Amino acid sequence: MVSQNITKTAFALNNVLIENITTMNFENLSNDFGISLAIFEEIKEELFEYFSTEDFPKLKIVETHFSIFKYDSSEDFGIEAKLFTADNKETELTLHTEFCNNSLRFKLIEVM
Repeated sequence: MVSQNITKTAFALNNVLIENITTMNFENLSNDFGISLAIFEEIKEELFEYFSTEDFPKLKIVETHFSIFKYDSSEDFGIEAKLFTADNKETELTLHTEFCNNSLRFKLIEVM
């Protein structure tokens, strides 16, 4: 079982991550989450393709569609969070991240 403290911290970091993705703030994504320019371009491509526009809606995650689990082989945690639009419309997009030592690492956004 994952502690509430870890879950709260991971949820908060994922919120910051998705806010920076939504605003396309590469500087923060690079500095705070170690996202390279190549990964940033992949994120943009996935979102632009999914929404069929570069002017996609603001995205968010919600606690009811946020799951965190402990890996068997390491001290890290895996996270899956369903993405919603700001007006609470569920998308088919899922954000995948990893959490370890109070830091978050982006894995991918995929259509599920």
